[in-house]
This record gives sequence, structure tokens and C-alpha cells, in this order.
Amino acid sequence: MLVLLAAAVPAVAQLREVFHPKADQPAFRCLVPEGWSGGVDAAGNLLLADRKHTANFSLTFVPSARPREALDELAKVILASAVTPPWDSREPAEISGYHGFKYTARVRHTNGVEVRAEVVLVAVGDRQIAASSMLLNNRIPAAEESTARLVHAAIRIVPGP
Repeated sequence: MLVLLAAAVPAVAQLREVFHPKADQPAFRCLVPEGWSGGVDAAGNLLLADRKHTANFSLTFVPSARPREALDELAKVILASAVTPPWDSREPAEISGYHGFKYTARVRHTNGVEVRAEVVLVAVGDRQIAASSMLLNNRIPAAEESTARLVHAAIRIVPGP
């Protein structure tokens, strides 16, 4: 996967490694092309975006007393602005061996733009859920969508740095 991601990024660009959260365990480990923006919002979500903001990511850990049972409910909350609530499809998914589901939907963004959303939710241990969301603008060029999908597929959950 990393080889595919490195090959998809133009030769002049480099990949940079991002960990979130930096002090807690577990953490997301992401490889993103240089030039992508990244930061943590007030709610503690890691936000990543390509240069044109046609691919946007949000990654977070959510505490839960029953994470395996709470995945569908969390998906409903995350996809609350979906055009066809709560989601168009739900299929098994995993991140780093943690199992859960991938939910896809068309979502109306706050600015009125409709985007395609893919949310992967997995139970991590018995106290939290890892949430990895990817939003793709309907006008994203194919090459940029391929890069975004490789970035999303390469996200890992690891012990904190």
C-alpha cells in the first residue's frame, strides 16, 4: 500500500507522516503528500485536506462503553447531513486489524455542496471507536481521487509515537 501511495504522488512531492493524537495511545498514523493541509480542530479531530480541498479527512477516537454495539449509532450521528440518511451502504471494514464497518453516503456539506462520504468506524479495545472519514467533492479529478483513496487505505492505528 505504501509503495502504491508513493508511486501515486508526483516525483517532486514527498510524503509526510502525521500522528494523531500525539500524546495518547492508540494513535492514527497517516502518510499524506506534502502540500496537504493538516490540523486539529477544537473538538480534537485531525483534519487533512488536499490542496484544492476536494478531498477532506477527519480522524478521531470516540470513547464508548460498548464500542462494538455503538458503530451504527455513531455512523448516524456522523452522517446526519446525508442526502439519503443514514447511509447508502454498510460493509465490513478494518483498520490495522480492528474490525468494524465502512458506511458510504452522499452528504450535503454546510456550504450546500454535495460530497461523497466514506466513514470507517472500528472498535478499538473495549472503550473506544476509531473514526476515519473521507469526503470527496463530486468534481474531484480522477488522479486526485486515486491519491485520496490511497491515503485513506494507508491510515493505520498504532501505539502513540
